[in-house]
Amino acid sequence: MQVLLTTALLAVLGAVLLINGLGAAGFAAQNTPATDCVTDPDACGTYTLGMMEWMWSVGEIVGWLPLLAPAMIGAFWGAPLLSREFEHGTHQLTWTQSVTRRRWLVTKVGGLGAAVTLGGLVLGGIVNAWLAAFDSPAFPVNFFGNPNWFRLVGIVPAAWWLSAFVLGVATGALFRRTLPAMAVTLAVCALAFFGLLRAPSFYATPERAVQATVMDDPAPDDSLYVNSYWIDGDGVKYTSQERELALAGSCGTDETTKKYAKCAFSHGYRQVAEFHPASRFWQFQWTEAGILLIPALALGGVAVRRTLRPRI
Repeated sequence: MQVLLTTALLAVLGAVLLINGLGAAGFAAQNTPATDCVTDPDACGTYTLGMMEWMWSVGEIVGWLPLLAPAMIGAFWGAPLLSREFEHGTHQLTWTQSVTRRRWLVTKVGGLGAAVTLGGLVLGGIVNAWLAAFDSPAFPVNFFGNPNWFRLVGIVPAAWWLSAFVLGVATGALFRRTLPAMAVTLAVCALAFFGLLRAPSFYATPERAVQATVMDDPAPDDSLYVNSYWIDGDGVKYTSQERELALAGSCGTDETTKKYAKCAFSHGYRQVAEFHPASRFWQFQWTEAGILLIPALALGGVAVRRTLRPRI
């Protein structure tokens, strides 16, 4: 039942995103600015607003999937798998037949684990294709910098789904009651999601771009933004507030103007942006997959070992 329901939900999601993506592609074909945004800002603004409306008509729902999908997989796929057998006492009959405990576990956990992994990869492919329909020079989609999109494309959805499934199996084996196992699985999935929400910024040492003249944001549009601050000529770090106080007398307080920025640069201040380039996307995908799967598989191994050891 869980497999059929998940397959149906993925099919419905794919159909909804396909219709939305085709609508966005049709809008883009008719409204893409003929020139750059500097030459024709009105056309660019209309195009951007229209694409945002198309994206967020379903994007707000899709944005919840990084949290909800793994939690549901863990609670409804993983947690009942063993806890239901213990709770109903059916393991006393099932595991005393010709099919051994080990074979039963390998078949059930291995087969469903493979199905869960495949489902996560399918979700990543569906969302990636949907986002690609919006990605254009006039409306770039940052697959890396947006934490929701990062966890809905590539291999990360499969890692989240599989780790949640293994977590559910482990809690079911440890608690041997379905409802407590489901509750603990949901709670741990929520803690993991919010705990790792901004974690990719720390997966590697960020690159630094120093801005010494009046120019645009030195961090590329497709990068993962980490931090920005100011330094003086001696390399001492300043917050925006500290730099504003230091320059209030000579440069004024309207830091949104190029005149203010030019004045700040003329006094020896430099703006520093820290970011991760888009080339680190797959490195961070595998890093997060490892962070999720290594502890989940270790806990799952302990639970399976406990299950294989009959109680006396």
